[in-house]
Amino acid sequence: MATLKRTQMYLPEDTLRKLKRKSKKEKTTVSNIVRNAISDFLSKEEKKNWAEDPLWEMVGKSSSKEADLSVNHDKYLYGKTR
Repeated sequence: MATLKRTQMYLPEDTLRKLKRKSKKEKTTVSNIVRNAISDFLSKEEKKNWAEDPLWEMVGKSSSKEADLSVNHDKYLYGKTR
């Protein structure tokens, strides 16, 4: 295991209570649960493949004669100006 560095966090009381209950049930520490949760979160973020995201498929699917869509999109969609 890598060298551990001490840090401090502030958590809502109910969250800490749930973590303590979980740590007791799993016979581990709150710190270990938090480390594992952070590690899982970061590894999922690193694995995110944006090319497979359905929203990415929308990029470039439309065209317009207007050149200022990114600036004035509300005007064209809703008739509103800033």
